Amino acid sequence: MHPANFFAGDEKNPLAGEDQEILRNSILELCESRISTLAIKAGDRAPDFALADANGDDVNSIDLVRKGPMIVVFLRGLWCWYSHATLIALETISETLNNIGVSIVAISPQLHFSDADMDRKQQVSFPILCDAHSRVALEFQVAWRLSAHLKNTYRALGADLDKMNGADCDLLPMASLFVIDRQGTIVYSEVNADHIQSMNTEELLIVLNNMPSPRKIRALE
Repeated sequence: MHPANFFAGDEKNPLAGEDQEILRNSILELCESRISTLAIKAGDRAPDFALADANGDDVNSIDLVRKGPMIVVFLRGLWCWYSHATLIALETISETLNNIGVSIVAISPQLHFSDADMDRKQQVSFPILCDAHSRVALEFQVAWRLSAHLKNTYRALGADLDKMNGADCDLLPMASLFVIDRQGTIVYSEVNADHIQSMNTEELLIVLNNMPSPRKIRALE
């Protein structure tokens, strides 16, 4: 069974009670730690990055922001049902975003993909970038370290992070989204220690619609 089924749970494949408790407690502990408050925020300079996508093609953040505002979303991985739901939510508004000159990139520590993961990747039109050892997530200050017990629980449920993310990988990003303007400044950030919470695309569109249009900016330059 694909690990996404375990981490979402459903009527046919419900999580065992003990597994549910372990995962719920891990989310609660992460929220109580207030680690999300340490992430970079609106007004901060966004770290530059250059990462490859699952096909090996390089994507450079500097090149993207020269063209217009950029959305950067951090994901646990394509194996995670909630990460996949976030991708689909962004895909539903991707045409609207493209029409106003906004690009999207998703970033995940996942380096190795199953056939099911690749099928999920094909459902979105924007790049999903591979962040080895969560280096970029650490620069945005959204990475957190799993305990050995939790990491073993993930493995038992089918998500072997060492296989998917590389050996000795015990970092995952919090569910995070940043809007970066053409000057490389973060104008909006949403960092949630509870990855189960769904993303608010309506609020995101309001933020973007109130930003100066990149086309208008170019006309004034």
